[in-house]
Amino acid sequence: MMLGIGVMPAPLSDRRLASVYASFERQLAKEARTTIGKDQALELLAELADRAGKTSKDLLTELRTPGLSLQQQAALVKKGLTSDERSDLRALLKDGTVPLAPAARELFEAVLGGAPIAHDATLDAVVTAGTGVRGTTKPNATIEAVNVSAAAGSGHDVFVLGQADAQGRFSAKLSGPQRPKEGDFVRLRARFDDGSTSDWVTVQADGRDARPAGLLVNRLELSTSASGKVSVNSRDDERHLSEPGATLSFTNLRTNAVETVTLDGNGQLPKGFSLAGKAGDRFSVSVTDGVHDKAMKQVAGYVTVAGGSRAGDLVPTPALHKDELNKDGTPKMTKKTFSGPLIRDGISMADVHQGSLADCYFPAAVAAVANARPELLRQLIRDNGDGTFTFTFTQRDWATGRTKKVPVTVDGDLWVKPEKGTPIYGRGGVDQRPETMELWFPLLEKAYAQWKGSYDVMGSGGVASDVFEELTGEAADYYDLNARTNPDSLWQRITSAIDDKRPIAAGTHEEHGPVHYTNTGVFGDHAYSIVGYQTEGSKRMVVLRNPWGDTEPRNNGPDDGVFKIDLEKFMHLYANVMTIAK
Repeated sequence: MMLGIGVMPAPLSDRRLASVYASFERQLAKEARTTIGKDQALELLAELADRAGKTSKDLLTELRTPGLSLQQQAALVKKGLTSDERSDLRALLKDGTVPLAPAARELFEAVLGGAPIAHDATLDAVVTAGTGVRGTTKPNATIEAVNVSAAAGSGHDVFVLGQADAQGRFSAKLSGPQRPKEGDFVRLRARFDDGSTSDWVTVQADGRDARPAGLLVNRLELSTSASGKVSVNSRDDERHLSEPGATLSFTNLRTNAVETVTLDGNGQLPKGFSLAGKAGDRFSVSVTDGVHDKAMKQVAGYVTVAGGSRAGDLVPTPALHKDELNKDGTPKMTKKTFSGPLIRDGISMADVHQGSLADCYFPAAVAAVANARPELLRQLIRDNGDGTFTFTFTQRDWATGRTKKVPVTVDGDLWVKPEKGTPIYGRGGVDQRPETMELWFPLLEKAYAQWKGSYDVMGSGGVASDVFEELTGEAADYYDLNARTNPDSLWQRITSAIDDKRPIAAGTHEEHGPVHYTNTGVFGDHAYSIVGYQTEGSKRMVVLRNPWGDTEPRNNGPDDGVFKIDLEKFMHLYANVMTIAK
């Protein structure tokens, strides 16, 4: 991944410059990932100060003034450079034994009179394993960060680290999944008052690499190209796939051909990378950082080339609901193979959209789990790499109280409307195209229908609390609401579930029961996810989500199914609350 130590063709003429550079070479001999970053480059350039009328210490202090751009720093160094010192810098650029980070290379080139630096990074940082990040930028800028090494395995992404002070200094400790281990790569950028941002800066934590490289397979997108090859692209060109310099290995499961590629300094694919293959081919992908799993035996995930087709079911598809059958029992619908990503950018409640099946209890429960504990759902899902997917449910024996795991395997075939080719039942978000729709929810629903017997059985009624138990393996509680329900106790029940990250849902009264739902934006005999709570003055507000992914009370924000109502109205409209027990 990094260059090894070689021999420079000639010694550096500036002894002080040579001495500092030799210390970096010794460090490289001990740690192969050593590079010269922006801060190290400033140390080297400061040693040229004897011809600039300043001591190296004075110049280094001036070069580190908060908010200075690379171009301004280069201008300070250029004053009074001799031809020998310029030759030394050219030698470091061309034949240096310690790799140069992009900012260091740009700085050296700017000092030598190269093309002006088109951007203004204005950010420098150091990452310390086990603690956090410190650095400098423009005064009062907001610092955004992502631990690339941790995010590539977990899906966690960019967050606000903090704000620089009036001198442009910032320091923050990272905790939880973003806490850097030795060798982790952290990307940072500054966001300024005018809305502009600095360039992303990638910094590596000190010490030996302690974390295997992860890979965000769901960001990969494979498609056929005019050249007859398979183009490999990222769904977001500005976001990483894995650690900088990591190597990916693609195995075509049809031909067993293996091809590798090395990611650039931002953890992204090189432009124009392609594979041998055709539409419908499925690839397994492995990753190594050069330290862990060098043989790349562990599969990070699978990705399918858009398009293509196959004949016949890999796994039988659950029977349709009776409403989707002709009088003679034949299906009104057809089946289509969906090959989109299993999971794209993590699991969220927004991925869950109920279709025409009257199984609202199921998507409401799934969305509540996705909102509270998405990592749990991720653990239930396995891509088998052969076009099939296994979902593992928990079944409770009510006589003994014992539970057992029930794996259910399905393929990517879904029942669709013949005229449109879109799913008749659950879908993954707004996108319904076979090549791009996110699949985890519709396939989870399909697996549940297969386990229960058919879509008809699944659409004949159920309760969210049962689904909570079947997804989490934990006991659930069901509470009826009535005139004797204490508002304070109910509020405590809702808020504690949300705070404890326990999934929670609610059901309305029967359509022709004691409540009239006309013009309320809420529907009778329907299940909703409870996804949060708020207080507005003296009002206590419950935040809910319609599993349809749209349709809500008027004047409640975007029509995404998420809305809030005050506790008193909630108690009037809803008949029960279900949650995982404490």
